[in-house]
Amino acid sequence: MTESIKPVDQEILHLFNTGNQEKALKLFINQYQTKLYSLAYRMLGNHDDAMDALQEILLQVHRSLRNFKGQSSLYTWVYRLSSNVCLNFRNKRSRTSNQIEWDENVQTAMLPVERPNEDPDKMCESKYNQFLIQQAIMKLPETQRVLLVLHDLEGISIPEVASILNINLNAAKSRLHRGRTALRKIISKGFVVKGMEGVGVFSVGDSGRLM
Repeated sequence: MTESIKPVDQEILHLFNTGNQEKALKLFINQYQTKLYSLAYRMLGNHDDAMDALQEILLQVHRSLRNFKGQSSLYTWVYRLSSNVCLNFRNKRSRTSNQIEWDENVQTAMLPVERPNEDPDKMCESKYNQFLIQQAIMKLPETQRVLLVLHDLEGISIPEVASILNINLNAAKSRLHRGRTALRKIISKGFVVKGMEGVGVFSVGDSGRLM
């Protein structure tokens, strides 16, 4: 069954298919860049990697939108493409000697992105706990991490997540449950934050209300 397409997505596709690709890209970026940066940051754990992944996502969208067949919503298609970019990001970067391809049209159309505060010493308690939860999530296997990021952090419904990841509903529910269980175990035992190995083991105060 074909999913319904939002009016803004219909406008993006119409602009692209009628030859106004520059305007279509700008509208797409206005609609999706913030959400896709959030996804990339939560999947990859730091601003620099998230920005490189975002550039790769937007480049692939720009190149691949002509192949969109409407068998899912544009929203689902975009998140599927973006999740795959994030899951494959480090492997692809290592194969290309850390060179990320930049596209002038995409780079020019991108909106400014503010670097998040990544210094725990300057965070309030709630931000500090969010930072530690993010670091704990990075300890999960990628297949579990992407479920938690999409559903628990990005607020996407389980049926939509299953469609995005091209898995059945029961598999999505099972993987999400395993991921939550593993995350609570990581937090309850404490964990080392990458880049702060000499500081010691960290834990989040109230892990019972994590999800």
